[in-house]
Amino acid sequence: MAEAALKWSPTGAPLVSQRYDDVWFFNPSVGWAVNSAGHVLKTTNGGTTWDIKFRTPILPTGRPVYLRCITWADERVGWVGTLTSDLRLYQTTDGGEHWNPVAGLPTAAPQKVCGLYAVDQSMIYGSGTNDPSDGAAVIKSSDGGNSWTAFDMSTHASNLIDIYFQSRERGWVVGGFSEKPQPTYDDVKPVILFTEDGGNTWVDRLKDMRSEFVEGTWGWKIQFLDDQLGFVSLENMTEAFILKTVDGGKNWSKFSVSGNANIEGIGFLNASNGWVGGWGDEDFASGKSSVTNDGGQSWQNADVIGRFINRFRFFGNPVSLGYAAGRSIYKFAPPAQTESVASTAVAAAARAETETTQSYNGQVPIKFQVPAGSQRATLHIWNRFGKEMRTLVDDKKPEAGLREIIWDRKDDQGQTVRRGVYIYRATVDGNAESRIFALR
Repeated sequence: MAEAALKWSPTGAPLVSQRYDDVWFFNPSVGWAVNSAGHVLKTTNGGTTWDIKFRTPILPTGRPVYLRCITWADERVGWVGTLTSDLRLYQTTDGGEHWNPVAGLPTAAPQKVCGLYAVDQSMIYGSGTNDPSDGAAVIKSSDGGNSWTAFDMSTHASNLIDIYFQSRERGWVVGGFSEKPQPTYDDVKPVILFTEDGGNTWVDRLKDMRSEFVEGTWGWKIQFLDDQLGFVSLENMTEAFILKTVDGGKNWSKFSVSGNANIEGIGFLNASNGWVGGWGDEDFASGKSSVTNDGGQSWQNADVIGRFINRFRFFGNPVSLGYAAGRSIYKFAPPAQTESVASTAVAAAARAETETTQSYNGQVPIKFQVPAGSQRATLHIWNRFGKEMRTLVDDKKPEAGLREIIWDRKDDQGQTVRRGVYIYRATVDGNAESRIFALR
């Protein structure tokens, strides 16, 4: 199938103004996704319909769980990484029918698991955290997830996000680094760390390029199309850059993505044609996507493919099918397939994802419904990096009816939060609804 014959369209993934952080497909029909409502979803028909297979619970500590990434060793065994330090990994061994917490992670394991990659049924790697204040680490299992070891990466990185391995020993992890003792996002510059001994030693392939980057820039997603051709998206609040290698990661070239900023997802079909997506601006509000047809030298607007994209996945060489996770789950397929999906009522509603994020100058009103007989209702707020900011509601046997809560823009420590995008999740007896909104 020629790439020119393929087009992007939203699938039937449920849309409640949330974000899908990751998507994974075994074959053109069977796939999985995780979203900001704390759901793990499955499709068996190429995205036409999705079933929620797991709803994350409120933990005994009273904290909710924020899902970030997903990987599979085979169609029965898989893992989901979270941004919740109380419970950082879930595992399934029955094809996703049940998801169980992974206990016994090493002390040095990342506080948040932002990236996961299963090389095969035995070897699995994970990386984190995206927050420089938490420290950076890599975890590894060589026995199918029965036990884990951890690598403290603080001498190499301040934060780590995505991880990818070409073999059991040879792999990459991306993030940022600052020599300051207590770095923030504003302090880091990007790193691309490479290992060829299973994580025992690492080399920063960007070390000689560090002067080319401004502070407040870090690696977010990595994609290799083969042993030689690879790409990395660089997150920066006010600009957009990608990196490209054609020699197996020994050397990298930097390209500016004009007309976009604050990008995260990156997906290339070949050396010339690809897309980036993410938050789109420093207010995290536009969700812009961009396309290049000359290997990153020039870019055009590509919002038509979807918005707020955090992950691309592709099949075939040349590519014959693709998926992307953002405001919805999007499909890159022959027009007959995308038109079939788009004709469903759910997919038609998904087109509403092009609406801009609701924003507030002052206090934030949040409404949610509590059915009669409910046993517990909670309301939590995260910033756009998945850091929990505030618990607004945690009520046992709550009163039924419409609840309206006013958030005063303060965190659990009583500090006023900065402007930007936030996510709230209202959960009633395991049923969750999530929304993205902006503070100006």
